[in-house]
Amino acid sequence: MALSSSETKDEDLEVGLIATCRICYQCDDEEDGDLISPCMCKGSQQFVHRSCLDHWRSIKEGFDFSHCTTCKAQFHLQVVELEENVWRKIKISLFIARDVIFALLVLQTVFGMLGGIAYLGDKHEYLRDLLKDYFYTIVIYYGIGVIVFFVLLGSMVFIVGYCLLDDNGRINCCAHCEMDPLLWFVVALLFCVVVLPGSFGIGCALQGAITLIQWITNRHNSILAKKELTKEYVVEDLHGCYTPAELDPEHMERLKALKLF
Repeated sequence: MALSSSETKDEDLEVGLIATCRICYQCDDEEDGDLISPCMCKGSQQFVHRSCLDHWRSIKEGFDFSHCTTCKAQFHLQVVELEENVWRKIKISLFIARDVIFALLVLQTVFGMLGGIAYLGDKHEYLRDLLKDYFYTIVIYYGIGVIVFFVLLGSMVFIVGYCLLDDNGRINCCAHCEMDPLLWFVVALLFCVVVLPGSFGIGCALQGAITLIQWITNRHNSILAKKELTKEYVVEDLHGCYTPAELDPEHMERLKALKLF
């Protein structure tokens, strides 16, 4: 006869082993729920909060969704039919908006810092006097910060792309770069001219922004989708008595297609 989860934990306490979650290292509480024993692990690794385990399954990739990362045992998964949750799409949109806004705030901070440096460097306020009839002071130095950022970005990408990579795409040291005087003149000209590095920097920034948004979208979509799957494929509590797990072939193929098995 299998012992209940509470009886198993009482026995652990009698032998001096306190049952704690192997992820958060906390005992039973109302917030995290009861401790379960879903695999072959023993001792301090035996118990885990269901909420902690489901969170772990949602953020890890592949095999960890359906197997224990420590003993490699397959979880006993109880399949629960769920209705389509429209809130997942809303959550994804909110998380994407949050991360994009954070990235924009960081970028605005960089613009402001560069503009502040330009303001401190313009001790005699030549730039302000030159453009004060057209723009407010804060707009002038903010615009300078934006221009300097894109010029620096374009210049750095050009230097890294040309000087650090050889014809085979391997990284070299800039000390070994050999360029003829004409090419040095071209490089110097690119540094001196604002339009070309600035335009190049804008292009790099746009490409980086697109890549970042795609990564954020895919990341949140993957995590939230797996959170929904943790509710559909619920890990059973085996009370310390593990037996080989079996899963319906249809659901197994589905998890394999999602690279979660």
